[in-house]
Amino acid sequence: MQNQALRLSEITIVNLRSIRRETFPLSSFTPLIGYNNAGKTNILMGIHWLLAKISLDISYFDDPSLPVEVIGTFTGLSEEIISRLNEERANMLHRFVRNGSFKIRKVQRVPGESPESMRFFVQEAGTLGDRGWHPMPLVFQEAFERLFPEPIRILDFNSSKTNAHLLHEIFKPLEHRLAADFAELQQKFRETLSYDGDNRAKELQNFDRDVNSMLLPLFPNVRLKLEIPPPSLDIFLKSAGLMVIDEEDGFSRNISETGAGSQRAIQMALVRYLAELKKKTRSKYFSNRLLLIDSPELFLHPQAVELVRVALKKLSQEGYQVVFATHSAQMVTSEDVSTSLLIRKSRERGTFMRKRMEDAVRQVVRDAPSQLQTLFSLSNSNELLFADYVLLTEGKTEWRVLPTLFEKITGKSFALIKCALVRQGGVSNTKKSMRVLSSMDIPVRAIVDLDYAFTSAVHDGFLDKNDPDLEICKRIFMKLSRSGRMRLVNGIPVNKRSRMSAAQGFAMMAAIPEAEQPLRSIHLKLRRRGIWVWRFGAIEEHLGLEGKNEKVWSSFIEKIKTKEPKMFIPHYEDLETLCQWILEGVNE
Repeated sequence: MQNQALRLSEITIVNLRSIRRETFPLSSFTPLIGYNNAGKTNILMGIHWLLAKISLDISYFDDPSLPVEVIGTFTGLSEEIISRLNEERANMLHRFVRNGSFKIRKVQRVPGESPESMRFFVQEAGTLGDRGWHPMPLVFQEAFERLFPEPIRILDFNSSKTNAHLLHEIFKPLEHRLAADFAELQQKFRETLSYDGDNRAKELQNFDRDVNSMLLPLFPNVRLKLEIPPPSLDIFLKSAGLMVIDEEDGFSRNISETGAGSQRAIQMALVRYLAELKKKTRSKYFSNRLLLIDSPELFLHPQAVELVRVALKKLSQEGYQVVFATHSAQMVTSEDVSTSLLIRKSRERGTFMRKRMEDAVRQVVRDAPSQLQTLFSLSNSNELLFADYVLLTEGKTEWRVLPTLFEKITGKSFALIKCALVRQGGVSNTKKSMRVLSSMDIPVRAIVDLDYAFTSAVHDGFLDKNDPDLEICKRIFMKLSRSGRMRLVNGIPVNKRSRMSAAQGFAMMAAIPEAEQPLRSIHLKLRRRGIWVWRFGAIEEHLGLEGKNEKVWSSFIEKIKTKEPKMFIPHYEDLETLCQWILEGVNE
């Protein structure tokens, strides 16, 4: 469809509740992720206010002495779309549109200002920054309102207007199909109800006569006639309601009289139905509209949440632009992690947005293949979007057993300290992943196997190539290789054409007493860079695990829950130190 690219691509909100001044990029499917009271709903409100004829009261002004201002950047306005407008509107758009993009600004100067007196501006095409703003011509405003109607918003439960908007969207094909028949009915109503109708109703004529007889002594030169506009199908559809019928007792009541959970479930059912209808019909009668939803997952069980997420995704692919606030990781899959907005609030900044992962990866990683690899590695864990702190891990053993072990030792869960445990696609991504997350202003630490210190740590610049501690360990490797079981390349064990795995070679070297001091030194150097390296080779050696499979992990987790870890973990002190190191990262 041609109009799928037509959307609000960026919004700047000023002085709206907790938002002092912040710019938010928007995609066709934009999750707003943040904790309670971070300001997510204020972003939705800013978008809605820009496109709706509503007034904000004093509760929406962060500083009542300053105006509320919203600037919207719109993209994807093709010539094919402009050609649907009349000539006057099309010519006006060409003045302000360049490469399919234009900006508008809306200003409410004081609380309670009427929508009619608010100021609208549009920026001259080709100008940048705060220059080139002109009062919006009426013709441009008319064209704009046709292209971008008021959003459908689901920001509360008791909202008959929301349901009416959804029903109106659903029945637009019906509106078009009945347009001719309804026009005929409208003409009959017009003749009966209009003040100058040919067959004006007798009751209305009597009203005109009697009221004017009362008015004549007061205003001799004025006459009244009652004007009743004929009803339109559009009005009927917008005023439609939903009745909820209890199948057990047959009792029926309006949806507004039901509980919050029922209302949200019904609203989301309408969203799902609209998504399916849109997909099947691909009808030109559906408008390009914004759908704004606050917590679509609320009151829904996990399976229902997934159904709603799929429906919203479908709508975003069928001409609707979907922006929603959520607390649920289930509403965001790996496909959407990179463009999700992480919303936070601080005393100093108010509501603000952390850098999107997509933008952070682009900034940190320049080569395209590596960029995609890093993005895929990070986006596989949507939990990181809901965390204030990320712990990168190399292996699956850490991912499986560390949460239980950490909680047993510290009495705190990763969820409690808002830490996301994220598996990397490969240890070679460690530096890039850490830089991406740091660019997003997310504290990050990493846990890696010992081989990282001898390979990637040198390449990443965390250790010097000629580090004396590395050299001592390499001399130990050389001695061990003389047995013929271990093959070395550049002084370190490798898997190829070797009688033991590289991991076994590192564990063998780490068990030599001569290696204890240099490995402690290497461990401390990397810890200072935010990287924990297992100095005995890998986590399995520290925990005394005999394998890397689900059976081993499940058995170990059960053992942690029923016994005291210090009684059976070989290097328990190291695990205690690790847990303390993880906790220290929370306050970075």
